[in-house]
Amino acid sequence: MSSDFDKDDLARLLALEHAFYATALVSAANFARLESLKVDRAPLTTAEAVQQFREAVESSMFDKKDYCPEIRSLMARHLKRMFDHVASMARAV
Repeated sequence: MSSDFDKDDLARLLALEHAFYATALVSAANFARLESLKVDRAPLTTAEAVQQFREAVESSMFDKKDYCPEIRSLMARHLKRMFDHVASMARAV
């Protein structure tokens, strides 16, 4: 990020978020499909796969002790918002 935050920096962050949403949704859909192909497995929906991804990502954030509590709290809030969006996309699939 540049020292003088501007519209280009904001656009870059928004593009990264959009890429996250799309990648997470496609990955969850692929994971759900592959899991559903396994013998003796109940079908897994994309929304259920998103929930599994959410839990893994959110818990992995707490594995690192490099972040102060305030930053960790803000990160958790942003991850919640981002995964809420991916979950709503998954329900629309």
